[in-house]
Amino acid sequence: MIIHSVTWTLAAIQQLAALVANATDPVSVRQAGAWVDYTLRRIPLNVGESRRPGYRTWYADVLGVYYHLDEDAYRVRVISIGPARRH
Repeated sequence: MIIHSVTWTLAAIQQLAALVANATDPVSVRQAGAWVDYTLRRIPLNVGESRRPGYRTWYADVLGVYYHLDEDAYRVRVISIGPARRH
């Protein structure tokens, strides 16, 4: 199994922190953030939808994620994260 390196932009880190701070269940948001990181390290091409070349959007359980995947370098950069809107 190939493991990708995952980095988060400062904006994405701040967005996740704000979601945790404002959540009625902050533990579930923290767990969802950890799940996003874990999943993107292992299968970044198997989740989400392709946008312009290299960019993908993924709606995990409670979070929506916009990220860039450099397949040649095995790197993922989380650009932004927010609440998943399912309605």
